Formats: sequence, structure tokens, C-alpha cells
Amino acid sequence: MASLFHPKAKLWHEGQQAIWGGLEAVMQLNTKPVFWIHTASMGEFEQGRPIIEAFKNQYPDYFILVTFYSPSGYEVRKNTPGIDFVSYLPFDGLHASARFLDLVKPHIALFVKYEFWYFYLTGLKQRGIQTILVSGIFRSNQSFFQWYGGFFRGMLANFNHLFVQNKESKDLLESIGIHQVTVAGDTRFDRVLANARNSKPWDLLAHFVDNQAFIVVGSAWQADMDCIIPLINAHAFPVKWVIVPHEIHSAELQSWKNQMAVSVMFSKGNFVEDAEVLIVDEVGRLATMYRGATFAYIGGAFGAGLHNTLEAAVYGPTVFFGNKNYQKFHEAVDLVSLGLAFPIADAASLENSMRVIFDDDELLVNKQVMSRNYVAMQAGATARIMEYIELKNIAYVAQ
Repeated sequence: MASLFHPKAKLWHEGQQAIWGGLEAVMQLNTKPVFWIHTASMGEFEQGRPIIEAFKNQYPDYFILVTFYSPSGYEVRKNTPGIDFVSYLPFDGLHASARFLDLVKPHIALFVKYEFWYFYLTGLKQRGIQTILVSGIFRSNQSFFQWYGGFFRGMLANFNHLFVQNKESKDLLESIGIHQVTVAGDTRFDRVLANARNSKPWDLLAHFVDNQAFIVVGSAWQADMDCIIPLINAHAFPVKWVIVPHEIHSAELQSWKNQMAVSVMFSKGNFVEDAEVLIVDEVGRLATMYRGATFAYIGGAFGAGLHNTLEAAVYGPTVFFGNKNYQKFHEAVDLVSLGLAFPIADAASLENSMRVIFDDDELLVNKQVMSRNYVAMQAGATARIMEYIELKNIAYVAQ
């Protein structure tokens, strides 16, 4: 019913309807062992991607299958090079999961971060298939650690190994009898470092910036723009602004433009020579746009949760975001504790926090260096996970 009114629900429903035909056509022809990676959405895919690439490089004879739950991940990554097939995951259920596992016959199953599916995990355990969780993070308020959490704790026992982001997660798991745990860190650090090393300049952005200072607003929602637009209109800083919305809705973007008392251009529109604001109305650009930025404002924290701060931090700009929902993201908490990120309440507090750094060139540069060093020091999760796969002889090289 939701698909009648919501575009994402419609995509998900259509994807669920088409799953079996696509899977059956591909798997009936496949003769390779299958490495199956399940990610909920785009963010989790980016966490899993370093492992996919490392695995593909080390074990080229495997068939790489990636499944998504969310349309936002599937629609963007369904044609990603290096992956043999991308599919929606059939909704968890006794018969659907058994049908999927019997069809795919994965040799290794890898789940990213928060993915706990009872029937899939139970089926994998029953079939003796190596099952791994990567970049997991656990908190004491989760169901696993409550008096009523026996059902949820049972799912964790189905993993052969869990790679978690921090020691707190490992301690929590061990407190409930889950000991097959390694603190490996977060693969997102590996991913953003790889992106930074391989990033290519965007000619449109370079032309727009024209060697001036600029600020990137990434994954912006309306609540974030309520803080940003007053600064733009007040000419609070002699910079250009690059606005990348969380989702592209033409009416909303036009509304933002109408509220700005400066010249604005859209990335898919005509170039405007005197534009002070660039609104990026296309996908796939954000991860590489932070290079050279003076500051980065990351959206989402005034709503459901903060978006990826590491995509920005790897390039060095001091990061700002809303002060509501960022605490569950340990890298954001780390950046705040190091003075490399600042949670803000409104436009006034955003301007004040930016001002202290913007007016002190030495402080600005020092923070850029510290931010890049922080990301580099946290890398290595992918290598630790691949070492486990190799040492345990989980994967084999097809003859």
C-alpha cells in the first residue's frame, strides 16, 4: 500500500517482485563459489566495499553477489564494476530465506554493521556456511543486552565471527557469552582513504570555485538549510557555497534557491559566472567534493541521524553538524573531542564556531592536518578482516 504513495516504497516493492527471476537466471549459469555480501543501504555498502575490492583482488575466481534492502543503495550501485550481480534481498522468512540460500549456495556470507536477519542467519548456520559481521557496533540499550533479548542474542550466536568497531562493543558481546569477536575498526576509514587517493577533480566545481575559499554542505535537509541560508544571505564569510542535498526534489531545491538573496546555479543547469552558491542536483558527486574545502557542514543530525563525516574529514576541513542526533556515530564523537568537529544549535552558533577558526590561519591549517591524520590512524580494518579470512582458510582458490 505504501508503494502507491511513496517513490522509495514503490521501488522497493517492484524490486521485491522482480528478485527471483533475476537471481535464478544468473545463478543457474554460475559455476564459481559465491561470496555474498548483504548491506542495508548506501552507507553500509560503502563500508563493505573495501572488503569486496580486497576479496576480489585476492580471490578473483569467486562470484561476488551483493544484496540490498533499501532502494537508495540498490538503484545507485546495481551496475557497480567488479561485482558480478546486485539484487534486492528477499524479505526475511522461513521459505524465502531457504529458497534464496539453496539457489545462491554462498560459500561465505558477510553482513555489514547492523544486519541481523533471523531466518537467513539460522539457515546459514544450519548449512555450515561461514558467516561474518563486519564494522559492527553495539550499545548497551540494544535489545541484545536487555532481559527480554534472548531471541536477539540467539541470532548473534549464528555468526562464525564478528568484527566490531570498538572495545566497548566487544565487551558488551562478551558479557552475553559471544566470544568470537575481534576489534578491527571501521572499514569506512579505509574506504574514504581510497576515495581520497583516487579522487578526480570535477571541472564544474573547479570552474565555480575559481581558486576561492568554499564551504561544502553535504547531505543537506531542510533543517540544515535553516542554519545555512541565513549565513549565505548575510555574507557572513567571503566564500562560495556548495550545497549537496540528501535527496533531489526539484521543488525543495527551488525553494532553497528562492530563499537565497544571492546568485545561485544548479549543477545540471547553465553555468552562472557570478554565482555564489552551487546546488548539486545530481548524485554520486559528494564523496570527492570536499577536497580543498575550508569547512564542511554535514546534514542529518537534526533529523534521523548524522550522515558520513569521514568523507569530509579525510580531506581536512573542520566539520560542523546539528547537535541533536550525532552521538551514536563514534567517529563524530571522536572528531568533536579532538576539536575537529562542532555540533551546532542554529545559524548563530554555526557562525560563531566557524568564525573562531576562519579568522585564525594557523588554527585553520593545524586542524586540517589533524583531521587528515585522525582518519589515516584509524585505517586498517579491511586488512584485519582479510587476514582472518586467509588464516582460517575460509576462502579457497578455484582450480
